[in-house]
Amino acid sequence: MLETDFRPDLLARIDQVRALALEPGSESYVDPDEVDVEAWNHVGDPLCEALLGLMRERKLMGGDIYATARRLEAEGVSEAVAFFADVEAVPSWLDIDALRKGASLGRRNPVGMLFGMHGGLPFTYIDPATAEVMGSTGRLARNGDYGRRFWETATGFVGSLDVDGMLPGGERWVQWVRIRFLHTMIRMGIIRGGQWPLAETAIPISQVASASTAHIFGPYRVNIIRYFGGVVSPEEADGFALMWRWVARIEGANNQLLGRTHAEQFRLQERQHQFLYARADKARKMTADVIDGSAAMRAFVLPRRLHSAVVRQLLSPRMVQTLPGRDVPGDLGVPRDPFAENVMKSVGFALRIINQVTRTRVVRRLADRRGQQLLDHIVDRGLDGIKAEYRGTPVAGKPTDH
Repeated sequence: MLETDFRPDLLARIDQVRALALEPGSESYVDPDEVDVEAWNHVGDPLCEALLGLMRERKLMGGDIYATARRLEAEGVSEAVAFFADVEAVPSWLDIDALRKGASLGRRNPVGMLFGMHGGLPFTYIDPATAEVMGSTGRLARNGDYGRRFWETATGFVGSLDVDGMLPGGERWVQWVRIRFLHTMIRMGIIRGGQWPLAETAIPISQVASASTAHIFGPYRVNIIRYFGGVVSPEEADGFALMWRWVARIEGANNQLLGRTHAEQFRLQERQHQFLYARADKARKMTADVIDGSAAMRAFVLPRRLHSAVVRQLLSPRMVQTLPGRDVPGDLGVPRDPFAENVMKSVGFALRIINQVTRTRVVRRLADRRGQQLLDHIVDRGLDGIKAEYRGTPVAGKPTDH
């Protein structure tokens, strides 16, 4: 935890929820309106921090961090044992059959999956702390390597459609565990640097920031798929949302912030998003960089003006859902462009007509058999065949992975 002058009552509440975060696989639930969002926003990932802290002390951060952590677990090192007990714990609310229905939705909607970052990434910037973290690494900034970072992130998103691979021990699950290590390395690196400007309100990549992505990459991405013409059943929407609650859990978000049902989850996400929401210059800059970076990518054939229109449309209140009364695109600096927005609405309408074919049994079967391969191929081409490596990204020029 960052050192700052917290009120005594807040310090006590932070200690209380941090104790929950230290219990592997804890399922201590309360009414969504009683969850202490403020306290949770000052807690990172103490189980992962303890493990990586030990590995740093022993100078074990070189090479394959996941393999080294597994070796420490096999040796009975308590920090490693506790971490893997947490990340392998399957919560009581996870329904594997429901996940398969959601995965089918993603596999047959490559356009909606591909454009998910246009809305999902700026949506995370409603939290000034998230914008600050993303900006501090420089990779998503104007002069960073946006394209490479995009495809590395897409690797995880596409991998989440492989349900068997997303279960504990599976290849895709391991990938997300590596991302959890990455987030923790960045958090610890920022704190060690002593330059975190938001210590009074949040820790970098807090529990709330991690948990709040469950809606952004789950139900909200379903809305993006619908925007690009996807045909979605209620069962598929629920299954897709459930997968991203599970991803948030793998990433270390406590079950108390995720809920047991879709209704509990939505209420928790409303509270988290409304708590985090604030206008910030860094968020506006990072959103502009998303638009610039997307327009420069070979995978997209749209001019910048249309990319901007897509971002604005995807951040409308109807799409976002959790922030009624907020002008999200306006606060993120995305200008109105009625002509470009009407063009993209027309594209969406055309795709809705085309996507009616996905209602047929033949197309659904083909998408379920081949859709994963297609999406994996698209991502592999985007990465130029060089697999994503989730090492600690340098912050302010200083390495965070050793």
